[in-house]
Amino acid sequence: MTTSRRQFLQTGTIAAVAAAVPIKAVASWLQQPDDPLQYYSKATFVSYVNSIFQIQAASGTVNTTLVSVSDLPAPAGGECFSLRFNGGSSQLKQDTYVVVHAALGTFQLFLVPAGADRRGTPEYLATINRLTYVAPSPTPTPTPKKKK
Repeated sequence: MTTSRRQFLQTGTIAAVAAAVPIKAVASWLQQPDDPLQYYSKATFVSYVNSIFQIQAASGTVNTTLVSVSDLPAPAGGECFSLRFNGGSSQLKQDTYVVVHAALGTFQLFLVPAGADRRGTPEYLATINRLTYVAPSPTPTPTPKKKK
């Protein structure tokens, strides 16, 4: 297969531009500053155990209760925990849902069906896993040895 000069130049230009973008800029671009979930820690959710969270589903709003908040193994400097909700009359599928809480506001969570409690009420699990971005340390520039 042959590559035209135009295709080669377009591909090379795109690669050069992509290589020139600093990793830190990409990391900050990936964060969604308007997402309140990025500011909520495990302690935030612990204070709202047994409160109502509304899940906005295609079939309508489902009122659920935050049943528990559990620690999970986390990387150094990071945080990982799970949220267990129960509520509704029929199991929702695994998906990302808009969640509304009176005090915490509106945010998105990826919810996974987690069976049902002993009364048959559907349960859902959300895992929050935060990794801390650590900028790579600069490579020291070798100093030339002086000639004697």
